[in-house]
Amino acid sequence: MSTPQRSTSTTTLVAVLAAITLIGASVYMNWSDSSGAADPAKTPAPGGGGISGGIARPRGEARAVQKLRISPEKIDLGTVSQCKPMPPVEIVLTNDGTEPVKVVGWIATCSCVEPELTEGITIAAGDFVKVPVRLHPLGLGGKSQRLDFRLEGNARGGSVRIDYVIDSPILPMPVMVVRPDAYDTKVVDLERVDADGNDLYEKFAVRGIEPPVARFVGSNADGHAAIEVDFKAIDALAEGADPRDERFTWETVAGRRTWKTMELVVATDCAACEALRIRIRNR
Repeated sequence: MSTPQRSTSTTTLVAVLAAITLIGASVYMNWSDSSGAADPAKTPAPGGGGISGGIARPRGEARAVQKLRISPEKIDLGTVSQCKPMPPVEIVLTNDGTEPVKVVGWIATCSCVEPELTEGITIAAGDFVKVPVRLHPLGLGGKSQRLDFRLEGNARGGSVRIDYVIDSPILPMPVMVVRPDAYDTKVVDLERVDADGNDLYEKFAVRGIEPPVARFVGSNADGHAAIEVDFKAIDALAEGADPRDERFTWETVAGRRTWKTMELVVATDCAACEALRIRIRNR
């Protein structure tokens, strides 16, 4: 009697599975449109990337690419000094992509690196622009700076590395003079040093300061001297300065142009450093 019961159960199970299959086919037909094509909004994206929210790009159409090439990618300046003028180095930004790119800004590892480029400049596909980059030596010894460019949409636009060694017979302290929060003046010590930064006990004097926005404080026989920078005097000078004045770099704050950095040249009677260049930064 047990064999007929198993046969009946098997027949029932087959019938249930067939019914489920018919129901699934019916649901699929309702999901498709009248032509039998699936809903485009729910069609898997080409390449198996999941569900696409729009119409796929026609076959054979090239994808737009943003690609900014920097040349050279590495610059070795050798030995430089704060006691000698530094002409700008030139790099080239080339758009190797298939659509225009907008350079919205840049990031440097040091404020001593300043590209002369207008933010928001657009470079057409296949075109290029030449960019002077100014370097202001600060401190002593080997340095390696990196300059990264950013494209619209915060995309990375390439970078350049600049290597050099600083040898300055007179070292300002601090090496970058930053405007104090509570005062309008700041004293800067000038130290006579060798290539390794060791003190040299050779007295020197300051002969002049250009532009005249600082005063000579005094010098000692141990190879030290000092000047006092007047930031109010720099403000007054910048107020009437030409925007092309190379002593300044500029920025716009709340719709108003203001000076960002300035180069101060201190003339001395030291044969190894007759014109010390000091970088001053507004806060």
